[in-house]
Amino acid sequence: MTDYEAFLQGKKHLAGNFGFDPIWIPDGTFDFQRHIVEWAIRKGRAAIFADTGLGKTLLQLIIAENIIRKTNGRVLILTPLAVAFQFIKEAQRIGVGDIAYCKDGKLTTKIVVTNYERLRHFNSEDYEAVILDESSILKNNEGEIKTQVTNFMRKVKYRFLSTATPSPNDFVELGTSSEALGYMGYTDMLSRYFTNNKDTISPAGIGVEWVLKGHARDDFWRWVASWSMSVRKPSDIGFDDTKYILPNLHVRGH
Repeated sequence: MTDYEAFLQGKKHLAGNFGFDPIWIPDGTFDFQRHIVEWAIRKGRAAIFADTGLGKTLLQLIIAENIIRKTNGRVLILTPLAVAFQFIKEAQRIGVGDIAYCKDGKLTTKIVVTNYERLRHFNSEDYEAVILDESSILKNNEGEIKTQVTNFMRKVKYRFLSTATPSPNDFVELGTSSEALGYMGYTDMLSRYFTNNKDTISPAGIGVEWVLKGHARDDFWRWVASWSMSVRKPSDIGFDDTKYILPNLHVRGH
């Protein structure tokens, strides 16, 4: 490789690996789920953008258990309050027992589940990993929770995001997700891959509309794919859809 080729490679900003080879995957995990979780654990800092019903809760618990077995440290799972106890139930199903919901920051288990609004009670130095469930909460670039979560995660080695609805209408969430994982910052992403109708470098402005540069399209999605995996159905990543093909919907008015 020439010096110039090395220079070009260095400008790609593709995400490297920060993780390790998986240690434990429970019986009954589907083939496509195993593929996703093995990739995420090896990355060490990754986003799983998987559609509803593909088992994101299971995947996050497998990641958490692997972190514990590797480091003997603690893992914090942040989630909306309405689904916090779903993690406890799913953990019991797959044999992960050292887990509990916590609302005051007092640590009694290796896997700690809490809701976003209680993050202020916790110390990032207590955790080897942070996992964000429903990570679309990061979408609001000016939001208090987004800022709090991103600052909290900066000091943590292993970081994971999970949501079924990344960036449905714009690209803001991809930038804030990358920043939370420790990759390219949101503003840097905009200036590198986007242009806007106001000729400004300010990401948040009234009437500012950001558009992906035509010549940067392939590089942008290559960069996103270096730290995230997007899956609507198993065949998106080369697996069988048979168990995920829903029957036809019949609507009968009466």
